[in-house]
Amino acid sequence: MNLENLKLGDLLKVRVLKKGIDIDKLDLKRPVVFQGFAGIGNVGLVAVDYMATKLKARPILQIPNLDIPAVALVEDGVFANWFDSFSIFLHLMRGDNRDYLFVSSYTQPFTPLGSNLIAHILLHLMQKLSVETIISLGCFGATHYVKSPKVYVSATNKKLLEDFLSIENVVPLRGGRISGLNGTIPLLAPQYGIEGVSLLAEGHSGITFNPRSSKAIIDVLCAKYGLKVDTSFLEKHAEKMEKEIKKEEAVPPEIMRRIMTSLRDEREREPTETYYT
Repeated sequence: MNLENLKLGDLLKVRVLKKGIDIDKLDLKRPVVFQGFAGIGNVGLVAVDYMATKLKARPILQIPNLDIPAVALVEDGVFANWFDSFSIFLHLMRGDNRDYLFVSSYTQPFTPLGSNLIAHILLHLMQKLSVETIISLGCFGATHYVKSPKVYVSATNKKLLEDFLSIENVVPLRGGRISGLNGTIPLLAPQYGIEGVSLLAEGHSGITFNPRSSKAIIDVLCAKYGLKVDTSFLEKHAEKMEKEIKKEEAVPPEIMRRIMTSLRDEREREPTETYYT
């Protein structure tokens, strides 16, 4: 190997999940990307994975994330393969008038450099696939549970912004920051000739599952692209959560504080993992 001419592709090995697939010969129709990564409330990640499952999208690619902790996990004397947990997965659903790509990962790069590196790698791939628009899905963090979440939109051009603002329950994001790949990828998309959109649904930042928030985003995408996604599962779990929240609200604050303190003390007494260097 000529190290002077070493390319990123020599280090970043993309795994093809569907036999016989040739990325250069996919010939997609006006493709749109829905992407969601681990983040506040996991709203976008749940929305993307849920849609991919309900629409029976097929897995096509697995892209490793190079920006991961420099540590090896060992189980019973054997190194554990934990790299799949840090991979980015691409699913494809072919539609009548356009095709849809679903991009998701249960983690995010650990550094700003890693976020920018992965963003450019993904955008380069999307450019090769002739993607028209990338829509990033995430959470507008709140300190409380939101039963009727609004969806905040920002876009890389005014026309695209107005298109989404015409959809019920969508409002403009007036200011702020969108961190991680959920912000970096749509921001950089125009450099690759792709439109970028961010959709952030209000959601409780202190919990890892906000079914109403994920459903709110799915409803917007269904309205925009004429998709039909059964969200009854999310609705069912939202109702369960709301019943539990009502029970907690019925507990006097002083007793609730004692319960939370007891739980915290119990966690602190749990044994911790041992790390070797």
